[in-house]
Amino acid sequence: LKQTGLDKNTIVVFTSDHGYHLSEHGHWQKQTLFENSTRIPLIFSGPGIDQGKRTNSPVEMIDIYPTIMQLTGIDTPDHVIGKSLKPIFEDINSSVRKSALTKWKNGYSIKTKRYRLTKWGENGELGYELYDHKNDPGEMINLTNDPNYLQILDSLKQEINFRISNAKLKPIGIGRQFEQESYKKAPNITPGDIFDKNGKRTYFKPADE
Repeated sequence: LKQTGLDKNTIVVFTSDHGYHLSEHGHWQKQTLFENSTRIPLIFSGPGIDQGKRTNSPVEMIDIYPTIMQLTGIDTPDHVIGKSLKPIFEDINSSVRKSALTKWKNGYSIKTKRYRLTKWGENGELGYELYDHKNDPGEMINLTNDPNYLQILDSLKQEINFRISNAKLKPIGIGRQFEQESYKKAPNITPGDIFDKNGKRTYFKPADE
């Protein structure tokens, strides 16, 4: 890019779609809600972005698109639900989210700057996991039954329920203008999936379909 001069107007984003276990918690590769699987690298480089700065502010993959839109001076469509990370580029101590949300199978997990709360089951009936990254970065000690963390647990339960309820809102915009009944017939909607009015997946079908 430097040789061609394109570095003056090019934004480079380095990331991944998942983390990776190397036997931590007895797992290999991905498909868990532990930090090893849910945390990904996210590096931005380009004009207007200071080099060498780091932050542990919670962000999500859906934030990449609106960030690029704002950095390039393009208006972000109203139906986009991600948040631009430009405020963090301008002030490394700022945040655009209280937590980052991840879902896998019948579990949800949020990560704040310090804590991770994982909720199993739609209403938590299968249990919770609470980890304090300041004292336990490896997520080895579940603190849900620790009375010293009761207030934190209650606060994070409110946060994860709020994040889940908002994540389930029907998207509005191009490609998402479907009747609400379609969504009711397809309860396990994931980003990128398209459903017809009968709730049948019509795009991004798995190989066994």
